[in-house]
Amino acid sequence: MARKGENIRKRTDGRWEARYIKSRAADGKAILGYVYGKTYTEAKEKRQKLLSENQQLISGRRFNELTEAFLVQKEYKIKYSTYIHYKDLIDTHIIPYFNNYQLSKLTSLHIEEFANEKLTNGKINKDGGLSPKSVKDILSVLRQILQYGVDKKLISDEVLKFGSPRVSVKSVETFDDEEIKILKNKCLKSEEHYTLGILICLYTGLRIGEVCALRYSDIDFGNAVLSVTKTMMRTKESANSKKTVIRIDEPKTVNSVRDIPLPEMLINKLLEQRLQAVGENAYIITGNEHFLEPRTYYEKYKKFLIECGIQSHSFHCLRHTFATVSIEKGFDSKTLSEILGHADVKVTLNRYVHPSIQRKRDCMELFQDDKK
Repeated sequence: MARKGENIRKRTDGRWEARYIKSRAADGKAILGYVYGKTYTEAKEKRQKLLSENQQLISGRRFNELTEAFLVQKEYKIKYSTYIHYKDLIDTHIIPYFNNYQLSKLTSLHIEEFANEKLTNGKINKDGGLSPKSVKDILSVLRQILQYGVDKKLISDEVLKFGSPRVSVKSVETFDDEEIKILKNKCLKSEEHYTLGILICLYTGLRIGEVCALRYSDIDFGNAVLSVTKTMMRTKESANSKKTVIRIDEPKTVNSVRDIPLPEMLINKLLEQRLQAVGENAYIITGNEHFLEPRTYYEKYKKFLIECGIQSHSFHCLRHTFATVSIEKGFDSKTLSEILGHADVKVTLNRYVHPSIQRKRDCMELFQDDKK
């Protein structure tokens, strides 16, 4: 079925028509070409083949043409939410700056000038620059576009020789031992379905989108295993739309699809809450077949912290806390990495694992037993 904004439609004569940008007029206006097929798939494949084989689509002259071709070939290779994110960065930051640049004249110096401009004046409709992290994300997409041009032999690989702003690593927040105890006890005593999600995240490290998409059918009660196969997010309805919709899709990476063994305490609480759930396919945090989106669930979480007398923390703090406590309890980094759904153990160690001062003190005390 055709997606909104993909320029494929069914004609009144029953054929499917796919449009593409054949070339550009002197004023930059797109000149469209058309291919036809008996089915949606045939029309789409004809266009894709044409885009792959016909170098005149890009013509090697203008940056915006390269970008459009990049997006066409990328659309069905990445998750829809990722595609929308790329499209937003391109439309908001990259195209307004590079639009009609001639590819033959584009150099790495232009890219560095672009990065500096974003760092100093990059905010849209506001004064000031973007953060180094935001600029790094934009440059990551720009690098992919340029790499596509290099692969198609449209530009020299010299253009790829630019750096990215250094991003300082912020120390992540975690709940302390007393706060963990309060959260655990409050959640275990609560009969509210949404608090069960907080408990699950505290003891499994699930992301907010993952727990919002979690259903009782994702729990193997016989083997005490939770399966993470979906995540929930709010995204644009289509690439050029301002309207947003809730999407339940596969998690962000292949490694995010995972099975997590559950401690007995969690299984018992899940069994208890399941008795009050309505519907065969009930969501865990609602107890029925109606979901709570991440934004709404986050508001409930913040109110729960107030009820517990705990200062405000981000929802991701639950994940940070699980990772940090797990290391302190002796989890090996590979096991923890798989439970968290990371592709690389280094991500687990560098981003989420932050030993407490007490843990550091305990380690240093080991020298007390050294023989002189």
